[in-house]
Amino acid sequence: MSRVVACDVPQDSLLARYGGERDYRDCFYRDEPSEGTAPQDLPTFVERFYRSAAFWPERALLHVLTRQASSADARALARGEADRFGVWELVERRDSEMLLASKDTGTASWFAVKPTGTGTLLYFGS
Repeated sequence: MSRVVACDVPQDSLLARYGGERDYRDCFYRDEPSEGTAPQDLPTFVERFYRSAAFWPERALLHVLTRQASSADARALARGEADRFGVWELVERRDSEMLLASKDTGTASWFAVKPTGTGTLLYFGS
């Protein structure tokens, strides 16, 4: 299993364009080998992220608070069938990137995928 690595926010990303100069941004990636399968796409990554065991406690709390953070809600957001998940609303989406923001909390969530030839770099940040 590959590890998560901190990195600079890619300059051409939606996250780099969002917010002001003094706003905090972080960025991480994980190199996911394809092992003979197609590179991972953005919908698969986003759905797996929000439905992961690591995110489950936050998703459960968000579902209680907003009623919009179920597994079905994560799937709909990932597939482009919804523009909201929990407290976050879609700001912009590209084929390989998605940026969500919460006006109430002042936070953003960003996801991106970049095929490498041997797998996919899975980026996420805030």
